[in-house]
Amino acid sequence: MISGSFGNGGELFFPIDLISTDGESIIVDGLLDTGFTTGWLAVNIQDAESLGWLVMEFSRSMQTVRGEEFFDLYEGKVVIDGREFIIPVHASEGIPEVLLGLQWLRRKRLVVDFPTGELTLG
Repeated sequence: MISGSFGNGGELFFPIDLISTDGESIIVDGLLDTGFTTGWLAVNIQDAESLGWLVMEFSRSMQTVRGEEFFDLYEGKVVIDGREFIIPVHASEGIPEVLLGLQWLRRKRLVVDFPTGELTLG
């Protein structure tokens, strides 16, 4: 189980490790995006490229809050809660932070308790 943190506007952040193709681990805070229902992770395309992740598919169309957008799909390696996962990662320009998709909630239990400050994913 990992503990997360609340952002100033009530956002839900969780620490995750992004693993490059050469094995380097970069710890980032991923924002749980409740509108990102069909994916696992979304990053800026520059991040995916700098990690050396391999492209699986170019220009996949997705409906977003801003309308239809196109994402390249990468094969990414992440560590969450001490477990390593190889997942499809959506990448595009203009993604300001690492976004965790709701697919994680098919594998992990989310506990959000604002009054006590408890935020866990496990």
